[in-house]
Amino acid sequence: MLAAYMYAGLMQRFRGLTPSLAAGSRDILTYQMAGEKILSGAVPYRDFFIEYPPGSLPFFVPPAIFSQGPASYATLFASEMALLLVASLVLTALSARALGLPWLLAAMVFVGATILLNPVAVTRYDAVVSFTVAVAVALAARSRRAGAASSLALAAAWVSLGVGTAAKLVPALAGPPLALLAARLGGWRRFVGGSAIFAFVVAAFFVPAALLGGGGLLKSFAYHAERGLQVESVAASVLMKLGYAERVVYEFGAFDVLGPGFGFWSSMSLPITGALVVVTAAVMYREHLVGRFGPASVPRYGAAFVLAFMIGSKVLSPQYMLWLLPLIPLCAGGLWLLGAAGLYLGACWTTSKIFPEHYERLLSMDASAVNLLLERNLILVVLWVLLLVLPPEAGEGRKTAYGEPGRAAS
Repeated sequence: MLAAYMYAGLMQRFRGLTPSLAAGSRDILTYQMAGEKILSGAVPYRDFFIEYPPGSLPFFVPPAIFSQGPASYATLFASEMALLLVASLVLTALSARALGLPWLLAAMVFVGATILLNPVAVTRYDAVVSFTVAVAVALAARSRRAGAASSLALAAAWVSLGVGTAAKLVPALAGPPLALLAARLGGWRRFVGGSAIFAFVVAAFFVPAALLGGGGLLKSFAYHAERGLQVESVAASVLMKLGYAERVVYEFGAFDVLGPGFGFWSSMSLPITGALVVVTAAVMYREHLVGRFGPASVPRYGAAFVLAFMIGSKVLSPQYMLWLLPLIPLCAGGLWLLGAAGLYLGACWTTSKIFPEHYERLLSMDASAVNLLLERNLILVVLWVLLLVLPPEAGEGRKTAYGEPGRAAS
């Protein structure tokens, strides 16, 4: 019932969007162009430029097969993304049950966040990230002890993360906790084997694209490396609040902010993100050393790694919030889950207020819009910190050993 409600709600809201947010949006038009050119026999990166990784291309083609123009393509693409989100919802509910968490609450948090994140929920292809991560987490949730079944589940989880990484790189951030779980259950041999599977899947997408596309694939990476400090990033929101922003410019398909210090903080994005990731990894490894790392830790630290990337990145588009959909509802139990879910839903709500409702005001650097953006980014920082300081019992549903659901207390 929740899945049907979510799908209907997403498509109903999509139909109410203005053309500039749906069929006429830059993202949808880019997806349509790629899908139609591939169907006509063009080779991606060689015959046409596209900024997205090669694993994204298979998701752009199906709507192009049946569409007869931008409007029909946009509708079919939105339906495709909505179905991926429905599948992710089901997998998240199943993962919650396997981990002994309140699955109905987890499902409701997922649905609430997805509905709040319109219009980007079905007009961007980030639902692919949600789906591939949801698959990996669902398989990890069932890997409670060493054995053939556990090995097979973890191998399939690595395949899913590999497909997601080939589509948008971000699912790789869920790799470290999955690798640590593999090492805990089967020793470092299973860790190496899982990493090899992951690398093989990613290479299966990137190697042909590099060989056939020539330098076009490298150009797509350079495209993102040259981007400036995007208006919604954490650093930009702080600098705008402090009054250092001079103007907003449109470049590289996004709105960047210019002013004193913005170039420096844009160049510092990589080391800052690296430092946040290292802190997250250190906390995660400490949990492993004291014997508290299990399947329930995978979504918690997966979300922490994703948040570390989002906070440190020089780009923080509204669709990035979709990456957390299959992770936050599973990151804790009890009151801790309510706290984390409340923060996440608050961040989703403020994101929806920023884009598209107050986006023009943000681009004009209106003080109220900047304050709203700063509040959203502060919520993300607090959520990241919360995930790192959760007490050991916060990750337990019913009494567990290494996150394995046990018999409920009478």
